[in-house]
Amino acid sequence: MNKIAACLFSVFVLFTTYSCKKDGIAGIDPTLSPVVTVKDKTLYKAELDEALPLGLSAEDSIATAKAYIDMWINDQLMYNKAQQNIHNESEIEEMVENYRKSLILNTYQGRLLKEHFSKFVSDSELKSYYEQNKDNFKLEDNIIKGLFLKVPIDSKELNNFRKWYVQGTEAAVENIEKNTLRNAVGYEYFYDKWIDLEDVLSNMPKAVTDERIFLQRNKNLELRDSSFVYLLNIKEYELAGNNAPYDYIKGQLSEIYIEQQKGQYMEQLKKDLYEKALAEKEIKFYNE
Repeated sequence: MNKIAACLFSVFVLFTTYSCKKDGIAGIDPTLSPVVTVKDKTLYKAELDEALPLGLSAEDSIATAKAYIDMWINDQLMYNKAQQNIHNESEIEEMVENYRKSLILNTYQGRLLKEHFSKFVSDSELKSYYEQNKDNFKLEDNIIKGLFLKVPIDSKELNNFRKWYVQGTEAAVENIEKNTLRNAVGYEYFYDKWIDLEDVLSNMPKAVTDERIFLQRNKNLELRDSSFVYLLNIKEYELAGNNAPYDYIKGQLSEIYIEQQKGQYMEQLKKDLYEKALAEKEIKFYNE
């Protein structure tokens, strides 16, 4: 709270504290600056301060404090009323105990999994999992590896770019990279990673109507409009419906693999605990 609001609130707190002393309400600690008491529950200034956002104006601070106090009072009154009218407390206690048990169990399992799976999954381990399950991972889109250029139509290096981009050699790529800064407005090298074909084509004039046929028949694509020439060289491609390449889904694959390992670990842990409890006669079955 700001200074003005704090001063106004301090007056309120002092008045409340004085009232508590005067009325002799049991269980109230005046040193903690009580704000309001409903039966045996008391709201203290520290709790109210924590609930209020920082940076409010004096007027907003007072309004927000009053709203919180009103809400707190109403919650206490409603809770007291509910206690008077809920008679099956054993059912409530059972629900609380079930929630407590669930909370403890989930916390423990989370801690176990964090400790057990904090290690890095090796590439060889992940590749082995991929090879055993690659038929389960199908591509939804056509993907490519390649190189893309967007060159001004009046660039002095345009003819060189047109020659270099189809070669795909290290020397050609080096020439492209040396000349892109001053002679091209767009360049993307992705010979070493998979990219959705649709994402690349979205940066070019629309010309490809059937991606599958285009990929099967072309390694290079040159398009132009009134201002630019667009050059695309395709080193590799995979069609939608084929198995997804390992390096394309590696991140997703790692998450799936770890989650599967977690499930198997928990199942084995439950089995071990059960067998140990049986062996130590901690489980007793009763005949009907």
